[in-house]
Amino acid sequence: MRPNDPSPVRPWPAPAALPPARESDDPRPVTLEGVAIDEGTAHLERLADEIVFLDRSAFLPASYRPATGLVRHEPVSPLLTAPPPLRPAHRTGRRTVAVAFAPEHGDHARVWTRQHGCPLLAPPADITARASDKIDSMELLAEAGVTVPEHVVIPAERQASAAAHWPDGWDAAVLQRRENNLAGGGTVLVDTPDALLTALDAWVGHTLRLSRLVPGLPLTVSACAGANRTVVSAVSHQLVGLPELTPGWGTHCGNQLLDDSDLPAPLLSHVRDTARAVGDVLRRHGFRGVFGLDLVVDDKTPVVIEINPRFQTVASLAQAAETAAGLLPLLGLHVLACLLPELPPVRAMTRPVPRLGQLVVHARRPGHVTALPRPGHYRLTEEGPLELIEPLDRPGTFDETALPDPLPRQEAGTALVWPHASPGPALPGDELALVQTGHHLCDVSPRPALGPWARSWTERLLTHEIRTTTGDPV
Repeated sequence: MRPNDPSPVRPWPAPAALPPARESDDPRPVTLEGVAIDEGTAHLERLADEIVFLDRSAFLPASYRPATGLVRHEPVSPLLTAPPPLRPAHRTGRRTVAVAFAPEHGDHARVWTRQHGCPLLAPPADITARASDKIDSMELLAEAGVTVPEHVVIPAERQASAAAHWPDGWDAAVLQRRENNLAGGGTVLVDTPDALLTALDAWVGHTLRLSRLVPGLPLTVSACAGANRTVVSAVSHQLVGLPELTPGWGTHCGNQLLDDSDLPAPLLSHVRDTARAVGDVLRRHGFRGVFGLDLVVDDKTPVVIEINPRFQTVASLAQAAETAAGLLPLLGLHVLACLLPELPPVRAMTRPVPRLGQLVVHARRPGHVTALPRPGHYRLTEEGPLELIEPLDRPGTFDETALPDPLPRQEAGTALVWPHASPGPALPGDELALVQTGHHLCDVSPRPALGPWARSWTERLLTHEIRTTTGDPV
């Protein structure tokens, strides 16, 4: 299979009454770490008058609590091509700090902070580059003493045949480009030396990592590295390469927060310890702030696939869980980690986590997008367009976190929808929209089929809400 060759798409379900969202009858307590929300908020208010989050949408500030007006959103991202909407003028004389979703991706965040005369709170570029590189990060993971897949490095100047790079005994492998922020486009499954040859031909001139395929459940752990310790937040089931949502085999498609009704408690603890070990190495190398760790559980062993030295989309779900546990959300913890010589006292809270889920809808074929849904809280109707319950982009609203946050309280059939693209050309694999729900959207398994609610949301978005010049779904 060539990189980014489409996966076969399952047909949409026939219209029918959707079943109730299936949830655990006995939610199990899970341990989350963090700074007490009152203490953390007091520290933040002593350090800054406002925190500006720079990204495509306000999905992460919208889950930040308490909604005191401290946090706001600005649509600044290399993934947005349309001019940003008019916003209130920047307030001079305020102690403003900025945080970007992926500050290492392009220069948009740094240009914005220079224009507005405020610091960008981001980890140093050198350790960020090492941690995000699919090859250089292996040294950091070795230093942390965590398990990684068997792998070989294939040099850019290749003289040996593809078969020479294929270790004996491997049934299948994953080929990856080393670069960061390829949104799954730099990862491809290869199951034979011939398939490897085809993939190598597509990536001539690139140094590549070939890893033995690890079958198992994909997970993500959200964490934050401060000067004095690593704080481990929520563990989630990572949805990867689901053909209803993306044509890319290695593309991120969503997440579901987990508890030990989904994974045995000792395994969850092992996953959290793995994240802590990696975070402790990162902070020794000067990294400060939020990061994510992608793993696969092979039998009872967490195998680290890659480090994401930045925020991940699942951080918004983690923030809702942290708030429910009385802990400062990750965005605030990131600011403290960047500005304080050490983090305030950290507590471990054990309580049930909200059964939150989200999915990312991607373009499955080329097209020209003319309109996307308005950010908002929507209800799934029996047929036709979605019903907008409440918009989440009120023009002129300076503090977007003052909006009600329905995420933890949503009933089946409602969701938050965030457009993650601009009108214009769309290629297969481009992100179009983020859908966040108050319940899981599929089984907790390695590559599950979407459940009926998730499939209905996806179908409605692609056929009614995301419009194209031809009228055909992308």
